[in-house]
Amino acid sequence: MNANSTKLFVRATALSVALPLACAPAPASDDSTETVVATRVVSLLPAATEILFALGAGDIVVGRTRWGVHPEAAREVADVGDGIRPSIEAVLALEPDLVVLYAGPSNAESADRLAALGVRLLPVEHDTLADLENTITVLGEAVGCEASARALIAGVREGLATVSSATRELDRPRAYYDVWGEPPMTLGRGSFIDSLLTIAGAVNVFGDLDASAPRVSLEAIIRRDPDIVVAPVEPEGAPPDLSARAGWAQVGAVAEGRIVAVDRDLVSRLGPRVADAAGALATAIHPELELSIPSPSVSTCRG
Repeated sequence: MNANSTKLFVRATALSVALPLACAPAPASDDSTETVVATRVVSLLPAATEILFALGAGDIVVGRTRWGVHPEAAREVADVGDGIRPSIEAVLALEPDLVVLYAGPSNAESADRLAALGVRLLPVEHDTLADLENTITVLGEAVGCEASARALIAGVREGLATVSSATRELDRPRAYYDVWGEPPMTLGRGSFIDSLLTIAGAVNVFGDLDASAPRVSLEAIIRRDPDIVVAPVEPEGAPPDLSARAGWAQVGAVAEGRIVAVDRDLVSRLGPRVADAAGALATAIHPELELSIPSPSVSTCRG
């Protein structure tokens, strides 16, 4: 399993405490409610980078994290390092008028340093499907692409509805989502992937847990006896041999080879391609399913 990808996922799902409201975008003046439209954005959240490009604002993204490589054009943007602990010097060198970052305690030190240096910040909570719509909306407002934001939200909703409709009448296997092997880590209802499993026609066996990425025991997995195990892997990767893990052969789905693989990079990103992620889960869980998911169009709001 790719440790860096998993660390990125765990960071994105486990953080939940918002940064102070003082970090929010400031109004244009004391007597105006109009938000200052950003023209040079550093995105410290990979999903935000992808959203900005989908809004048609990729031309004003001047910095990204090492993980913010979607779409392909984002790879041409300057890399400022890790999203939680970026190079402050690299961020400042890009002279941003807005820095977008995840609203969580792990990057509070970086946020405080940037704010102290007068950098305008836009912290966003980004864990659920509802958060995705809010992030799209606030980013659209921040860069002057409100109409594009509304269109993108509509496209995401349409794609998710397509998957949900296709799986509505299917049997719903009970699924264990394998985030990490030792110690075992899975998904609770605080994660957007829990929602995607439901849309994809499955039931998360640990969906009763509030945490986004809870640690669970092997004994608990055995007791809950999932019908299938969903294993995130590298693109085009095969299902892993989970029976090689100590004790995992006692999990019925593992012993009987009921393991399905999904593209980790696609499924772990809460962004414009989230309906594709739901579709990938659906076809992995229900291989007989044929899906045609409409893709949200990329806007050109900035001309």
